[in-house]
Amino acid sequence: MHPRHFRHSVTALLLVLGSANFAFAEHGRYLYIQTNDVREGQNAVLGYLRHDDGTLTPLAGNPFYSGGTGINNDTHGKLGPNDNDTPVIASPDGKRLFSVNTHSNTVAVFDIQADGSLRHVKGSPFPSHGIAPNSLSLSGRTLLVSNRNEDYHQIEELRGKAKASYVSFEVKGDGSLRKVSKIEVEGGQKPTQVHISQSDPAIAFGNDFQVDADFDGDGPRSILAGKKPSVQGQLRVFQIGDSSLLAERKLVQLPETKAGYKYKGMDGVPSMPLGIWSHPSEPLLYVGLVTRNELGVYQFGKDGEMKFLGSVLNSGQDICWVLPNKKGTRLYTVNNLPRTDLNDKAASITTYDISGARAVKPTEIHRLLLSHPGEWFKNNRNFDQPGSTPFQCALSPEDNMLYVICQRINQHDENKSEEGNILHSLKLDAKGIPSVSHSRHLGPDGVNFRSRPQGVAIVNR
Repeated sequence: MHPRHFRHSVTALLLVLGSANFAFAEHGRYLYIQTNDVREGQNAVLGYLRHDDGTLTPLAGNPFYSGGTGINNDTHGKLGPNDNDTPVIASPDGKRLFSVNTHSNTVAVFDIQADGSLRHVKGSPFPSHGIAPNSLSLSGRTLLVSNRNEDYHQIEELRGKAKASYVSFEVKGDGSLRKVSKIEVEGGQKPTQVHISQSDPAIAFGNDFQVDADFDGDGPRSILAGKKPSVQGQLRVFQIGDSSLLAERKLVQLPETKAGYKYKGMDGVPSMPLGIWSHPSEPLLYVGLVTRNELGVYQFGKDGEMKFLGSVLNSGQDICWVLPNKKGTRLYTVNNLPRTDLNDKAASITTYDISGARAVKPTEIHRLLLSHPGEWFKNNRNFDQPGSTPFQCALSPEDNMLYVICQRINQHDENKSEEGNILHSLKLDAKGIPSVSHSRHLGPDGVNFRSRPQGVAIVNR
């Protein structure tokens, strides 16, 4: 063989091997979202292979149908029905995935195969033993589920036939679910999230948030779901006992804090929580005080005692979901709406320093506007908002990427745009500061534009 041809052959072989090694390195790094499809029986999970540059490759088996139907919030952006976090979660070992079917009142459980594809465990989906399951949390063999009971297409249950609830399950060896206990929610409160403490798996938290008000009187944009207006919220502290038994320890009413920036139409609304997440190693709970645009910090004890340590301002509008990194040095918040006083044209992601002593008094260090397409519209609170805003988020195991899902908010027939359902990949630099590295429109992947995709779960196999 001529030396030049030999060199070319070697170069080609090295390129092939390098490409194979790159693919092998990324094999087993998966991301999952839920389509939350509102068409009967069409709800599904979409899986992707994650790449270092933030791009995502759809798995060949997509979509993985979850055996149920998602929640249809076909109002003018009504607050509540889609307010949740962790509707899709993975087990820490990356072998199982859990996903809610909110309208069908079930939870799907999948085995995650080596190639990332999903296969229902025997008996899946399982009854959630409540109405409109919306959030999941897992520790060991205990799975907690919150049932919000705010599905406008299960209106009799919403108006008093049923109550919201928190339910515990034992996850058996084959992945099937056995109901252990149920705690019903009194007073019309509506859970947005259930979360097991990262530092003490015997402690769990629930977050209740309800805004059911007729903001425009007899106008066409505001819908009163219940029998009377109700604006309320609170925190719950649970203890997880032997055999996954759930017991409630405390109901926590939020203190009135120094109000941050508020939108019109929210005057007189009390301090209310929305998103919650615990510190990875300290007995601290972070709370998004959504009606105050503040981040609250609680200290908790093994007996369920809660001490409010204070709050710090958030530069976004409608702080919703909160998420600390695994090192306990950074915390990210998803702020659902633009700040009109700052002339924002998009919602934002805020970064806080929670390292060292700042764990109890976070310091905001960065703010990122997360642009999105879609028509602006007048929501049920009678003011203009973008047609797409961010909701759930998740960090990569390496803490170098933050994934944020944006939803097409206005599902009313007046919305003619099919844009707005997007998955953003945010690259985190050495200081934990995010920047957009890739944005994936989800319509071509099979997300129906009439649906609001939700949840982000990350798996490393």
